[in-house]
Amino acid sequence: MNMYVLQIKSGYEISACQELRKRGFDAVLPTIQEYVRRGGKWNLHEKIIFTQYLFIRLEPDEKNYYEIMKIDGVVRFLGCNQPLKYSEQKYIEWLENGGKSIEPSKIYITASGDKMIMSGILRKYSGSEIEYNLRQRKVGIFIEIAGKNHRITLPAVRI
Repeated sequence: MNMYVLQIKSGYEISACQELRKRGFDAVLPTIQEYVRRGGKWNLHEKIIFTQYLFIRLEPDEKNYYEIMKIDGVVRFLGCNQPLKYSEQKYIEWLENGGKSIEPSKIYITASGDKMIMSGILRKYSGSEIEYNLRQRKVGIFIEIAGKNHRITLPAVRI
């Protein structure tokens, strides 16, 4: 089954995803558990990775198209109704994390300064470029989706 990208009105991502699932569509909304510092403490909060975008697996036909476009918050299909490439679809499935929010990866820094990913979703990352910002408890990776490079910020914690 092919995966397509839907543009969604800001703030409607969760409700549009729930409505699509209720109507029997396989909608994907990747989320992370991000560390936010408030009042001197680090707290985990859920955050949508791709704001204003939803991913949907389906076999396109006219009936599906019009049913999806009727859902409140759906703006349009991106990419001239072309499905994502296989490699892009694999990245989205990786970020989907089995329908669960992505938890922070644990990173160990050796005495020589080398970084070792001990656990979490980053252990499965096949890309080469990773930007570490462990002071802010974040890691940046780059993936290509719909022909454009996107910087994705994932949660990380130093152990």
